[in-house]
Amino acid sequence: MESKRVYIPVLAICISIVLAAAIITYRPLTPQSEKEEFRFPVGIPPSLGTVSATWVGDEQVNTISLSGSGSASARANQATLTVGVQTELPYASDAVSENAATMTAVIDAIKSLGVSEDDIETVTYSVNPMYDYDWKRVTGYRVTNLVQVKITDLDMVGDVIDAASGAGANRIDGVSFELSDDLAKELKLEAYKAALRDAQEKAEVIAETLGLKLTGVFSVSESVYYPYTPVRGKGFAVEAASTPILEGALSVSVTVQVVYTFQ
Repeated sequence: MESKRVYIPVLAICISIVLAAAIITYRPLTPQSEKEEFRFPVGIPPSLGTVSATWVGDEQVNTISLSGSGSASARANQATLTVGVQTELPYASDAVSENAATMTAVIDAIKSLGVSEDDIETVTYSVNPMYDYDWKRVTGYRVTNLVQVKITDLDMVGDVIDAASGAGANRIDGVSFELSDDLAKELKLEAYKAALRDAQEKAEVIAETLGLKLTGVFSVSESVYYPYTPVRGKGFAVEAASTPILEGALSVSVTVQVVYTFQ
């Protein structure tokens, strides 16, 4: 009798442990979601776009989100030449006077080719002492005068360089080839159109492959915009023959993010 009294509490404890473990490990079956997620079939990379459902208020909108890239290029149609005179003489007043006289001759030579004075701008003017550091004394003065010349007729770039050097210019710091404001704006718009066409083509591929019907555009945003960068050259060797100058092509690139709706 006494042994039965001992086993009953032990049995009760074991049953309690088993019931507790069953309760902890029990998980009701989760019903399968009614929403089926679209997945790309084999052959369409995930980077092409993303198909998902977006909620607008209480309404669910099915969307395809993807990016489109485009670019447009054109040859430069204007140039900026940096040219000038550097004079070194023992006395500052002499250096300033000689530099001014030579620079005047350089500017007159450039203007004689038909370049407007409005297209000539001073960008550097300095008067600096030159030192002999061994003897710790001033040995002379250096005067530097540089102008930027905007040239809208690229066939004239070499002629301007030759005329300036012939008039005494000894600093030709380079030429940058650029786009006029109107041409740069035109290229930008062409790049945007190309990016949007690229996005549209991708959306059509996705819709056709998945058997969807595009119904509109949910949103459009600019992802990346790369304006053109002027092409710059340096170190021209001015010789007796006309200086040859070859301009390059400049491009504008755009990437847009477009979200399409579909059924």
